[in-house]
Amino acid sequence: LKAVVVRGETPTPLAHPERLREHARDLARRSRGDATAKYRELGTAANLLSFERVASLPTRNFQSGHFAGAEALSAEGLREGRRVERASCAACTIGCEHRYRRAGSGAPVRVEYESLFALGPLCGIEDPETVLDASSRCDRLGLDTVSAGGTVAFAMECRERGLLPEAPAFGDGPGLLALLDDIAGRRGLGALLAEGSRRAAAQLGGAAPTFALHVKGLELPGYEPRALPAMALGLAVAARGADHNRSNAYEVDFQPDAPRSVEAIAAGAVAAENRAALLDSLIFCKFLRGVFDDFETEAAELLDAVTGWGLDAEALRRAAREIVDAKKAYNLREGWVPADDTLPPRLLETPLPDGASAGARLRPETLSAMIRAYYRERGWSSEGVPPGLPLAGDPPPGRRA
Repeated sequence: LKAVVVRGETPTPLAHPERLREHARDLARRSRGDATAKYRELGTAANLLSFERVASLPTRNFQSGHFAGAEALSAEGLREGRRVERASCAACTIGCEHRYRRAGSGAPVRVEYESLFALGPLCGIEDPETVLDASSRCDRLGLDTVSAGGTVAFAMECRERGLLPEAPAFGDGPGLLALLDDIAGRRGLGALLAEGSRRAAAQLGGAAPTFALHVKGLELPGYEPRALPAMALGLAVAARGADHNRSNAYEVDFQPDAPRSVEAIAAGAVAAENRAALLDSLIFCKFLRGVFDDFETEAAELLDAVTGWGLDAEALRRAAREIVDAKKAYNLREGWVPADDTLPPRLLETPLPDGASAGARLRPETLSAMIRAYYRERGWSSEGVPPGLPLAGDPPPGRRA
């Protein structure tokens, strides 16, 4: 299932159209400011060199945080002679999408950080042509680039460890491209990998599950949890697994006065997750998050201009908490247990080996303490259950023995 489309036929009136126009003009003006400059100038690909500088660029299936070929894949490196155009969503004032040409006659390729990381450093690939081609193939084939790259990187490490001799080696560009086609067609090794790294690892057995880098079955995005503790927590507890769009807690780690205590990290992760829930529910672009002085207050004013509901900032903050609680309730119904809120063994057992973050590690007891603090911050039980909900496997209220 790729989408659910709903089309209505009845016009919906605006509660306060003139006030909404004023808000929209002001928001458009602010959206052209410094808070969104990175997205206009380089796009999300600007992150690649930033993470490389602090050795937090996941490389070779998270075996390292440093990639020697980062410069060639960076936005700065790619735009020399390759950038063709910028594009945007309808009526967008930011225009974050940057398209680059490939050698030959191929159509321009949309370039994003996550695609560059997952199909480049994560697989040990430094050739820009290969990475652009791989990204284009994923778009055409309907493959998520993060999960595709993460699953291929897992297979590459399986080869390195003698578990999958037929898989391509790290750095094998032609092998990556061929394997993407095979995954989409469920041919040969692609039939196994089309199920994702968690299921593939379970079928292979042995040590394979220990280096399948996923949370709740979703492959990790391009952030190194051992160097970014708030992001580590956000990925571990996110309802959908390792999802940077449902918890952009890395912003907490990049603050000049980044919190160090587990309580402060948990509070920052909860605030980031709540804000992401509101941004999605109000249908705001997440790249606008930096233009607001007081997001909940300003969002409430915008919502009232559209609907006339009269909700205030506190009502939106309460709604955000209820959204996250509802997602946890869904997971509980489907069998979630506390052990599911965790990170892959590699990230809890092995320090980063090189670069500016050499020696950085995330100890299991530290992650556990952060998770407990996160549950407390949300008002959940010590097992991560919102009030009034049973733990998975418990009988429903009123039917207990």
